Amino acid sequence: MDKNTRLLLGLTDKNLRFEENWLEQRPVKGVQAQVIKAKLTYSPTHCEKCGRLNHGQIIKNGSHTTTAQLPVFNERFTLLELKRTRFLCHECGATFHAHTELIEEHHHLSKQLQYQIMLDLKKNVSRKMIAQKHFVSDITVLRMMERLSKNYRTNWNFLPKILCIDEFKSMKSCQGSMSFICVDGERNQLLEVLEDRRLHKLTAHFMRFTREARLHVTYLVTDMNASYHQLLRTVFPNAQLVTDRFHIIQQMNRTLNQLRIQTMNRLKSSEPKQYRRLKRYWKLLLKDSDKLDINYRAYQPLFKRPLSQQDIVDELLHYDDVLRIGYDTVQYLKYAFSHREDTLFFEYLQQLDNQLPHWFKKKLLFFNQYKEGIKNAFRFSYSNGVTEGLNNKLKVIKRIAYGYRNFYHFRSRIYIIQGLIFSQQ
Repeated sequence: MDKNTRLLLGLTDKNLRFEENWLEQRPVKGVQAQVIKAKLTYSPTHCEKCGRLNHGQIIKNGSHTTTAQLPVFNERFTLLELKRTRFLCHECGATFHAHTELIEEHHHLSKQLQYQIMLDLKKNVSRKMIAQKHFVSDITVLRMMERLSKNYRTNWNFLPKILCIDEFKSMKSCQGSMSFICVDGERNQLLEVLEDRRLHKLTAHFMRFTREARLHVTYLVTDMNASYHQLLRTVFPNAQLVTDRFHIIQQMNRTLNQLRIQTMNRLKSSEPKQYRRLKRYWKLLLKDSDKLDINYRAYQPLFKRPLSQQDIVDELLHYDDVLRIGYDTVQYLKYAFSHREDTLFFEYLQQLDNQLPHWFKKKLLFFNQYKEGIKNAFRFSYSNGVTEGLNNKLKVIKRIAYGYRNFYHFRSRIYIIQGLIFSQQ
């Protein structure tokens, strides 16, 4: 075998000797494999058992054959059949065999193949796909993943200045029904994933960080979850609460949409045309009024005439006075929200019309419970956007793997894909 072929196959050990017919093709485990045959021999510098330098007392004592798997070449299952020289030390009577840096001791996978499997684990593909690609078992890939995950160590001396937290659905076996995720809001990187989101579990976990690290947290960005707010009192005393702006808008839109559905269902039997129109153009009612198109008029089949977006909204609001009042109320709140006027926002909440349903007012007055966090959301630009994006990515990881039964395997794969483990090596 010439030098270029050695480099191509990754067989760079100078102690390997190849005969003229070094390549053989034969079936192995039901697969047609290409087997590279080589001999591994050299003169050892010392005895591996007693450690004495070789002054001629170490002699060759036969050989034995081992088989190791190489990376797939030309999409073919590739094996390296090594005829290793056995050595005998006359000083201690021990025997040992020749070693190569290409393969770890007591391993049947070459180092290069292990590295390729590790790199594939960083891609968002299933373990089964990785196993099929490299002609190994799924358990082998799992062992490689666990080997990588052991390198991850939590830095108990560091917490970011901006800590974004949220929960996500991981698996049924998790206690508390939901798992917990926290993100470094300064670098927009995943910080940790925890199995349980319950308050006593979170408190016990974060209390393991040093006091200096916990005092470093200045802003805690979260949704309107009451249990997370209690972390400020016991774990992060220097932090200010920042309510995620997406959840503020979501709460207002859901409240108005629920009122639209109730109005629509009430008109279903008496005014079927109005019912269909409210059902068809629901997105326009949730859209900001200043973003509605007032110039372009397209033909609307449900109205039998050309109308602009503003015309459609005006028509829909004429169907019910309560719906019109609810729409105007939410638009006032959205105006204050878009202009970051926290004082005006809470003034509107105190002036809700008495004609509005009790449940509608209750859902909006819910904001008063998180007044401090909403004011900080208007004042600062911090949000949970990266956290929500990571939540979606975690769902994709789980879906591609067709689910996980073990949370810690799931978390290990998340850390590998997000680069938390490779960055520590």
